[in-house]
Amino acid sequence: MLVIKLFGALKNKLKQALSSVAEKIERKPKIEAKEKKEVFDELGIDKIEPVEDEFKTDDAIRDEQELFKPETDIKPVEMIQPKPMKVEENLKQEKDITIEPMKTERELKVEPEPLIVAHKPVEVIKPETVEMLKPEPAKRGFLQKFTEVIIDENILDKIMPELERALLENDAAFNVVENISESVKKDLLGKSIKRGGVEKEIKESLRKSILNILKYKPINLIEEIEISEKPYTIIFVGFNGVGKTTTIAKIANMLKKHGIGSVLVAGDTFRAASIEQLEVHAKNLDMPVIKQKYGTDPAAVIFDGKNYAAARNMKAVLCDTAGRVHTNTNLMDELKKICRVNKPDMKILILDSLTGNDIYEQSKLFNDAVGVDAIILTKADVYEKGGAALSAAYTIQKPILFLCTGQEYDDIIKFNPDEIVDNIL
Repeated sequence: MLVIKLFGALKNKLKQALSSVAEKIERKPKIEAKEKKEVFDELGIDKIEPVEDEFKTDDAIRDEQELFKPETDIKPVEMIQPKPMKVEENLKQEKDITIEPMKTERELKVEPEPLIVAHKPVEVIKPETVEMLKPEPAKRGFLQKFTEVIIDENILDKIMPELERALLENDAAFNVVENISESVKKDLLGKSIKRGGVEKEIKESLRKSILNILKYKPINLIEEIEISEKPYTIIFVGFNGVGKTTTIAKIANMLKKHGIGSVLVAGDTFRAASIEQLEVHAKNLDMPVIKQKYGTDPAAVIFDGKNYAAARNMKAVLCDTAGRVHTNTNLMDELKKICRVNKPDMKILILDSLTGNDIYEQSKLFNDAVGVDAIILTKADVYEKGGAALSAAYTIQKPILFLCTGQEYDDIIKFNPDEIVDNIL
């Protein structure tokens, strides 16, 4: 199992919510006197004596006592005893009996009445009346009501707020929570669930809903680079301070372990010390770095990096870019130019897990500007609320490739939606 803090708080909150929800739903219904009397009448008995069982649990005994508790408003039926008759009265009754002669077969014969056939026009059932002709659903039996729960609108209205609150408290965007909520409602509505299995059923429904948000068409980055006939260019974008430069070094280290040579390109010519930072990583990994002076057109620097890789048969070109904010339209226009000139094979959005609800706006901003292909989440080792990941994936409908879990070059793991959701639930 993944040793990360991301989703830890969400996991605990959902666990509490599911336990609370299941407890509310699985409360046994109160047995009405009318229902109890119907069962006794059907069995043709006045009352049922409980069977003694030395292995019976306390809960079972309480349920049995509730079921067999006598009702004060139902009085027992008194047996009517016939009055004794005197011998003289009995003989007198026998004398008064007159025996009529048996009727013959001919006298008993009854002539059948003539059959009258009424010719009525055939009625055509209109389409709108078909719904009215559907048979009503079968009435739930007494025992079924006691052992099963049918999830209806009233029950959903009681349980969904707790699940929604657990997601909202863990930085999931409102539209993400709304999507999950509607999906769970649609899946559960009308289901008949055995008591004791409610929590499991809700958990499975929630699992499918969350997985539907996280599970997009996977991208095998190693395979994509290996089959490319030209240097595979990846441009990394994101806000200031999300960890783009360090993440680029981690990706370069991962590719190196698979025998793939990379060149690092210092496309951030705006932030002070950004070029020097990338140079340090390149030196540690023993990789070339392409750079120019601060203020140089980053599109031109990345173009030089692509030519360098092509001339030396290097498979990957990993390009750093300046951090953008929505208020700086010049930098956003510059990013659009970089992509337009260099036509990268992949644009990866780096997102900081600590961003919280604002991650929704960040994802939308970059996706609208350049069309993001995938996501990498950083600082998954220090952030327990996993709602940000759900929000990012749902916003741009693109897969999460990796989670960064520390400052070392090996602190990066592949994002597996099935493992993540199993860990949450």
